[in-house]
Amino acid sequence: MDIICASICYRGYADDEVAATLRLAPAIGYRQLEIHGPMLWSVEAVEAFDLPAVQRMIAASGMQCAGLYPPAWGGREEEDVRRRARAIARCVGFAEALGATHISTTGASPRGEPQALDRVSECVRQVLEMVPADSPVKLTLEPHWGNVLQEPEDFERILDDFPDRRLGACVDTGHFHSARVDTVAFIRSHAARIYAVHFKDHVGTVSVGIGRGEINLQAVVQVLREIRYHGGLTIELEVQDPQNLPRYTAEAYIYTSGLLGTKL
Repeated sequence: MDIICASICYRGYADDEVAATLRLAPAIGYRQLEIHGPMLWSVEAVEAFDLPAVQRMIAASGMQCAGLYPPAWGGREEEDVRRRARAIARCVGFAEALGATHISTTGASPRGEPQALDRVSECVRQVLEMVPADSPVKLTLEPHWGNVLQEPEDFERILDDFPDRRLGACVDTGHFHSARVDTVAFIRSHAARIYAVHFKDHVGTVSVGIGRGEINLQAVVQVLREIRYHGGLTIELEVQDPQNLPRYTAEAYIYTSGLLGTKL
C-alpha cells in the first residue's frame, strides 16, 4: 500500500494547500498526492480547473496524482443533481489525464434530509452513464459524520443499486469513528469494492495527528491486507491546530510507514 498525502494536510496552514503539498510533502518522503480543497470542491471550481497548469505543477514537484476530491454526490434538487453529475464526470476525465486511480467524495446533503439518498443514487446513475465503460478511474462514495452517506446501510443501498465495478467505497477511518461505525467489519463486508482509504486518527469526533488518537489503525491495515486491498492509504489531517500541520504530516508518514513495515 502506498502512502498518499491529501492536500487537506496543509489546509489552514497555507493559502494554497495543493501548492504547499507539492512543495513540502516530497521532502518528507511522500511520492503521491490527492487533490482536495477549493481547486475542485464546487461545480464552479471544476469549470475553472486549469488541467495543463496542474499537470505542470505536479510534474515539476516529482510527485504523482493518485486521486481527486470532486463536488459531492447528490444535490438539493434535480438541476443541482445534474450539474454535480456533469462536474463529477468531468473530474473523472481530469483524473485520467493526471494518471490518478480514483475520485472520492461524500454526499451533498446532511443526514435526515428527505430523499437525499435517492438524489445520491440518481447522481451516481448519471455519472456512470457519462463516464466511459472502460475508464480506469474508480468512483468512490466516502462517509462523513452527519452526512447522508454515514452508515453502512447507506453504502449498501447505493452499491446494491449499482453493481457496476467502477463504483465502490472510500473508507474514512475518522468519519466512521465519529459515527461509531465498525470500520474493520465494514471493510470485511465490502472487501471487493473498497477502492480508497482516507487514513485519519481521532479522539472522539476530533481529528488529531496520526498515531495520537484512539483509532486502532493497525487493525485497519491488518484487515486491508487480509482482503488483499491494492490501493493506497491517503493521509488526511483536519486538526484544530493547523499551525502544526507540517509536523503532523511528517509524523503521519513515519507512523504509517511503520504500520506497513516500510523502511525509511
